[in-house]
Parts: sequence; structure tokens; C-alpha cells
Amino acid sequence: PVAAFGSRPAVSPPRSPASLRSLRAQAPADPKKNNPTASAPSVTRVDTRRALLGGTMSAAMCLALTPGRADAKDGKNGVYFVSPRDGATVPTTFTVKMGVKGFEVAPASEGVQEGTGHHHIVVDGGKKFVEKGEVIPFDATHLHYGKAQKEVTVTLAPGPHTLLLQFANANHSSYGKKFASTIKVNVV
Repeated sequence: PVAAFGSRPAVSPPRSPASLRSLRAQAPADPKKNNPTASAPSVTRVDTRRALLGGTMSAAMCLALTPGRADAKDGKNGVYFVSPRDGATVPTTFTVKMGVKGFEVAPASEGVQEGTGHHHIVVDGGKKFVEKGEVIPFDATHLHYGKAQKEVTVTLAPGPHTLLLQFANANHSSYGKKFASTIKVNVV
């Protein structure tokens, strides 16, 4: 019989080979003849082991492919310069690409949320990192990218410069040494 929408179809218990032969012998030669419901769609029996295995594999693949916080996997949190490379020679106006591992880049306007923050570049600041919890100042040498930018244009005077990439939360409180990276560039 066909199950109503939303209900489970009745599933017959497994039959022995002998009972299946008996049923085949009793079945009419033309199943549509003298059977008014033969044209109705039939419910196919689902192999529950395959369905369960397929569902389990689908769930496992979804979990495996879902990006998570990197600190949960390998403990290698931090920020890095994608470009320019340390020691690069760059023009006075150049592009800086920034990355982060273990946290997500988010706009400061979304407020403080665990595992999120935004980039800051400190130009010629003289420090290797901004202490954890210290608020990064707003001035000419502390560039804030609170709109979750991962790529920015920087203009500097000719000469050697040190760039400190520092990750901080929505309140501009630094995540400290683990989320800092320094490079030197030569501007020509």
C-alpha cells in the first residue's frame, strides 16, 4: 500500500526464500490486471543499513569540511603578512595583504565576540607586539582596519620602515604577542 504524506510506510518483516517462492507462484501473470491500485506509485523498500551509513558519512563529511577555529586543531594561532614579504622593496604607495589563523576577521561594529577581531598596522612603532589587553592608540602610526579589511593600501615616505601587524578585538584591545607579526620594507 502507498503511505499517506508524512507517515511511515509499513514494512513487511523479512521472508524466507520458500515463502517468497510461494508468493511468486500466487501472483497473477499480469500485475495490472484485476488490480485497481497497480497504477498507483509504489513505496520502495529502503535498505536501512545503506541509508544509515550514507547519512552518517554525509554528516561526517559536513563536519570535516566545516571550517573551525584553528586553535582547536593545531594551536598555531596568529597573524601574518601575505604581502609584501619581509625585506621587500616597495613603492611609496603599496598594497598590504593580511591573514589570520585561529580567529575570524570581523568588523569592529559587530562588537566584541569570542574568536573574532580586526587588523592593525603599527608603522615604525619600535615594539615587537602590543601587550595583550592593551588598547591600540588612534594616531598616524597606528593604522586601524576595523571594517574587517584583509587587503589595504598604505602610503609611506621613502626609506626603511618596520610594519607590525597586530590583531585586536572590536574594542581595539590587543590579542598580544601570539597575534603579532613584524616585517621590514624598503620604500623607494
